[in-house]
Amino acid sequence: MLLLIFFISLIQIFSYWIFEPLTSFLTNLIEIKFLPIIFLSLFIFLFSINKEESHIEM
Repeated sequence: MLLLIFFISLIQIFSYWIFEPLTSFLTNLIEIKFLPIIFLSLFIFLFSINKEESHIEM
């Protein structure tokens, strides 16, 4: 039982060392202050489609 707890704690420590820099980078990259810029660029991209390509016949 003690061996199992030791291995589980090792796995948790190593996964923290591996994934913590990535999650820290992503949370700093996508902060709440950048959300309006991201949404505005998405909005512009969605409505910049050419009208002839997106024409739907009725």
